[in-house]
Amino acid sequence: MPLPIDPLKAPFLNALEQGNVVVSAATGSGKSTRLPIWAAASGSVLVVQPRRIACTALAEYLAEQSGAPLGHHIGYAIRFEQAIEENCNVVFATPGVALRWYFENRLEKYTTVILDEFHERRWDMDLLLAILQKRAQHRLVLTSATLQGELFAQKLNATLLNSDGSLFPVEEHFIASDMRAMPTKEHLAERVKQACEIALEDTTGDILVFLPGKGEIQFIKTALSSLNIEVIPLFSGCDKRFQENALKVQTHRRIILATNVAETSLTIPNVTCVVDSGLERRTHLRQGRTVLGLESIARDSAKQRKGRAGRTQSGLCIRLYGQHAPLIEKTPPEIHRESLTELVLAAACLDDGVDGLPFFEPLPESAKQLAVNTLQNLGAIDSSSGQATELGKSLYPLPLDVELGQLIISMPSSTLRQAVIDLVSVIAVPATVYSLPTSVDALDALNKQFPDACDITISIAVLRGLIPDMAVDAEALKEARQYSEMLRAHFLLPELAKASSYDKSALLHAIIQAQPERLFIKRNNRRDTFANGKIEISLAKQSYAQSTAQSLLVMSTFTLAGRGTKNAVTLATIASPIVLNRVSELIPTQESIVSVQFIDCQLSVTIEKRYADVVLTQYQRSPSTEEFPSVLAKAIEQQMLMPSLFEQVKMAIRYHQISNQLKKDLSQVPEPIDYLTQQVIKLGIESFDDLELVTEADFQYDGIEAWEIESLKDKFPLKLVLANQNLNVRYALQGKKVTIEYESGSRKEAPKRWELPAWSGLAITYQRASKVVPIK
Repeated sequence: MPLPIDPLKAPFLNALEQGNVVVSAATGSGKSTRLPIWAAASGSVLVVQPRRIACTALAEYLAEQSGAPLGHHIGYAIRFEQAIEENCNVVFATPGVALRWYFENRLEKYTTVILDEFHERRWDMDLLLAILQKRAQHRLVLTSATLQGELFAQKLNATLLNSDGSLFPVEEHFIASDMRAMPTKEHLAERVKQACEIALEDTTGDILVFLPGKGEIQFIKTALSSLNIEVIPLFSGCDKRFQENALKVQTHRRIILATNVAETSLTIPNVTCVVDSGLERRTHLRQGRTVLGLESIARDSAKQRKGRAGRTQSGLCIRLYGQHAPLIEKTPPEIHRESLTELVLAAACLDDGVDGLPFFEPLPESAKQLAVNTLQNLGAIDSSSGQATELGKSLYPLPLDVELGQLIISMPSSTLRQAVIDLVSVIAVPATVYSLPTSVDALDALNKQFPDACDITISIAVLRGLIPDMAVDAEALKEARQYSEMLRAHFLLPELAKASSYDKSALLHAIIQAQPERLFIKRNNRRDTFANGKIEISLAKQSYAQSTAQSLLVMSTFTLAGRGTKNAVTLATIASPIVLNRVSELIPTQESIVSVQFIDCQLSVTIEKRYADVVLTQYQRSPSTEEFPSVLAKAIEQQMLMPSLFEQVKMAIRYHQISNQLKKDLSQVPEPIDYLTQQVIKLGIESFDDLELVTEADFQYDGIEAWEIESLKDKFPLKLVLANQNLNVRYALQGKKVTIEYESGSRKEAPKRWELPAWSGLAITYQRASKVVPIK
């Protein structure tokens, strides 16, 4: 069948003889099927496809067209699966597979590498392009329907080819209450059903509905059951039967509910109507972590979706949002919205390192540095050279996040390493492998079978087939077991069927000691919230753990992006309770002196052990020689020694700060406790007996003259005493602000302006607890 891309054959072959080529062609024009076959005339071709479904579907389609068995001339390679014979000269592979092949043999078998659908700008595609461009050993072809062709052609010194072949016209119809209405999930099932009813009435072919994820697909599939038409789900990891059914011509009408997997490369035959929800799940970077959020699509994605309806005949695109909805123009590249840890580690395994590769655009500096810090802390890259260490080189080939790979390597025994491999195999699968029972009887049965169960032990047991009655996703469980078998083989461990038993307590403690940041403590001031000093989490509904736990070992989290960093919610999906009194034994804690006492005429200190700002324990002991200056300063602060001294020093330092503000002097002024500590050292006081040799005068603060303090007191008082109200005063004179803070007294309301000093030209606010009120 003729395709719009066909007129480009001769120009493409001529350009490929000269060097790199950039091909810009509309969705459904045939570039993913024609270009690999044309390029194969000059040598073996590797086609790098972002999506697994597209890899297998394109290879199967072209193999069928060639009349040869799959893998003979045309094959594919995806994680855990490949169909490639020795003389196969066109191979479709995902970017992760292509990168690992590059590290194994520099892709020396292939003459041409085609980076298909490059507009998706995955980080691994960006990295692969940078590597191949730097080595200049292959002819490169970049293809896309929305590519910035001229810019890429310039960067690659490539020939730019545009396909002028047009698809069939597609009419657009918008279902929205307002022309500027943005895509929304509200009443999505009802609106999809309405659009499908319109499509069934106004078109004759199949209907392709774009939805944000598997959950929405399953829910809407049920909602469409009354339409008396076959409904097929299509998403990454769905049953192979559904994929085959969706991609083959049928004699009856169908509705295909798909995620973005159907947006490019995959051609679903006989589609005459696209229903576009305008939604997708897109990753974001929040506080250094990659999180998933429900977002409106960009205009380039909307164009791609529309093109699916004009593949073989005129079509219709029904948008479930306003015609003038303010969508962003382009989907941001992954390097701008995801963690760069894997990218930096991969680059560090090369001689160039991440800074030596010609990325199409500079990597975000903050995300890159965060990745470097993470890898250095893990010991995966060298801090001086930026090159991968032996640990880093052993981590990169693993099909896991580097933190999970490092956890496997850290296990002290074979049995614990097997247990961690099985656990991370469940975590590594994007889909949910199993669902906890919801009925009371089923939960009771689980408790009887596993009296000391937790998410971690249940995950391992499900993978090992020890809970046959658990509700599982068959495809996800199969993939998790493939991960386990691959990792077990890599580490020369027994296969899954011969898994060794393990000690739960030893496993939990080994994980905590290897990665202490996985331990979260219950926050005293936040209901059902746990923290590790960096992030806060709550328990997800699907976790077996209870929010009444005082501390948790958290293995897997799911972060929902909000409208800002503060609104992002991180949920723990796989967690295990840890006995609180063991926490300080298992992880590094922060120790600080919180009080000083006289016991038997000797100084004694109370030490507080904290983790994530939560007090774990307190104990008393004598101060060490190194601690003595700060302990003595603390005793002065607590008015145990020289009772009036601390307030005198504090007042003098506060007025020194005010004086500097008036003079616009940026010099640093010490905190009172720090000043007193330094004075103890300066005066050579090494024991309690040495205090007999000094007086209060030796500790007085001399950073500001006494006469200057007196001149400031009336205009800038540090305390105010009003009727039934005592107040403290803070000054920010450079910002022309004064804050008065409630200290004590029965009066609740803010003071009146006439009760306060003149403070001409200064904005005044009153603060009591978290409440702040302007005073005018």
